[in-house]
Amino acid sequence: MAKKVIVIEENRDILDLMQYILEDEGYEVISSVDGSVLGNIEQTDPALIVLDNSLTNEKGSSLCRKLKSNPSTAKYPIILVSAVNEIEDIAKECLADAYLSKPFDINELIAVVKQHIA
Repeated sequence: MAKKVIVIEENRDILDLMQYILEDEGYEVISSVDGSVLGNIEQTDPALIVLDNSLTNEKGSSLCRKLKSNPSTAKYPIILVSAVNEIEDIAKECLADAYLSKPFDINELIAVVKQHIA
């Protein structure tokens, strides 16, 4: 059974690209342009969450902090993705397990996912 990866990315083109790459690597991808997919995270039970920091309704770092501060969702590894220069500091502050800078290399995406997949 394929491991589930939730990908939340506001830019539809980047979302589609990430989904294609990860599905090609054998993962089941649940994609969303906003954080609404996290509402039933415990039922989805993903092996990993790839989370864009620049979402319309709420910052990805804020969603990450909420997930990591809740004992029932803190176990899910989160990769925070952003084009901002401070992404490393932002990822540390919100307790993300890893970060990925945009623009990213396809092999870099695959490597960081494989490194942090549960």
